[in-house]
Amino acid sequence: MSLSSPFEAVHERMGANFAEYDGWRLPADFGDPAAERAAIENGCAAFDLSSFGRIALKDAGAEQAVGDLVGNQTPLPADGQWLWAGPSADNKPLRIGRVKGGYLVLTPPKQRQKVLAAVQKNAYEKQITGLSIADLTEKTAMLGIYGPGAAEAVNNILPFDISRIEPAGITVMSFFMISITIIRGAWTGADGIELICPASAAPLAAGAVAKYHKRQNITPAGMDCLVDAMSGI
Repeated sequence: MSLSSPFEAVHERMGANFAEYDGWRLPADFGDPAAERAAIENGCAAFDLSSFGRIALKDAGAEQAVGDLVGNQTPLPADGQWLWAGPSADNKPLRIGRVKGGYLVLTPPKQRQKVLAAVQKNAYEKQITGLSIADLTEKTAMLGIYGPGAAEAVNNILPFDISRIEPAGITVMSFFMISITIIRGAWTGADGIELICPASAAPLAAGAVAKYHKRQNITPAGMDCLVDAMSGI
């Protein structure tokens, strides 16, 4: 049975054509694939990234665990930054962010379980103490606004200022007691803004984009467009 995105109801209202991707039911497109591809290159396009892995490593053993995961790549990101890293379980790129002293490991959908298992196995074999491992993927939702106009468009929608977040930056902000992780970057290697929120808050986050997408020239886009844009990564 396919996993459902927390944004699914909003996608349906916006006319998504659905298909299955890596065990998730996600939008393939929103009826105009050519417009979606043009938006990511020249404006901004909104993507459901909920199928991408989100694994949090915290506490005393987190730095050792992350270092082991990426082959002791140095330096690891400074607090408030993220970087591309590897190898992963299948030598695919990972993204490692550090925020509030912990690490967030972002994985392509197909790598999530393998990366999680690798971290858990390594922690057991090396007896890494004081390590907290949490797979947040199905407990959170992730939305990406990609393209050269993404940062400005998202800043105009959100109720707080994100203009100070530099490329490759990551931070956590709170809105009405909801914790939102904000990342400046994209799985495509271009510019973008990614938002991670609790799954229960997903309709609110997606609803804001749906409400203002025409005003901010944000084009809803599906996985076919995203997969194509990621082909060089």
